Amino acid sequence: MTTTSIPIPKLMDSRIRSSKANWLLVSHGNRNMFFFNPISNDIIELPDLQEEYENICVWTFSCPPDSSSSACFVVGFDYLGNPPDVCIIKVGETNWKFHNLNNPADRYKCFFLTGCNSPIFFKNNIVYVLGDKGNLGILTINENSIPSWKFYGKSFLRRRLNSIQYVYTAEDVDNEGMLAVFLSHHEGKVEVWRYKMNGEVLEREKITSLDNKTMFVSSVGSCLKTCIAPGLENKIYFSMFHNNKGVFYCLVNRKYYSFDYLRIKAYSSPNIFNLVRPTSCIWIESEND
Repeated sequence: MTTTSIPIPKLMDSRIRSSKANWLLVSHGNRNMFFFNPISNDIIELPDLQEEYENICVWTFSCPPDSSSSACFVVGFDYLGNPPDVCIIKVGETNWKFHNLNNPADRYKCFFLTGCNSPIFFKNNIVYVLGDKGNLGILTINENSIPSWKFYGKSFLRRRLNSIQYVYTAEDVDNEGMLAVFLSHHEGKVEVWRYKMNGEVLEREKITSLDNKTMFVSSVGSCLKTCIAPGLENKIYFSMFHNNKGVFYCLVNRKYYSFDYLRIKAYSSPNIFNLVRPTSCIWIESEND
């Protein structure tokens, strides 16, 4: 484990809101938003949000803001909205657009966000958002018109919902869907569910294997990667620590291990009782990886 100090005054008291590739969406308070690249130290400013938008606290963005191949959209969601109100800007524009998308006639009358703060932005300008009952909201962004919500899936049983403490989501590129990792309140039991749309039907299933993939998860951005070395498959790397050592979960053995797991006295446990979870922690994914 290494510690790096980056002497950039603008980062003082800032908060990471979302991450993609090697870019972070960062804020001061709830209104001042900007992008930061921790590799190049580049900063891209965004217009300040208006005061009435301060309830917007769940964020994502479509692609690196310096991308030359496509426009970068930044999207924020009102945590308390039902369904969530949406705030959108395209990088380069000077004003945010706020949309109240509540439709009383919608047959899905109850969709709130979960404690998961990392919606998944797909390439075709749709965003997967996990609801607080395990259902799925899909926001379609139309550049020249109002965005629109659609909602899919039945609620999980109350007993399952009551056991969930943390939720992490990542794009599942090969299956054209999303993976959701659920951690239970006490022991930290791990469940992985795949969400995939088949036409207008949500296919939602619990899975026990990532095949030849590895997951890296945090509350502001997660990714699913193909293994580059034997022994990395079916493992979920969390933003948690034991004695300053990073921790991963093995889906095969159903245990947590520290990164030095090959040592004789390395940490292993079926629960998270002795683990530390930082307030803010991210994985940085290079565009070339």
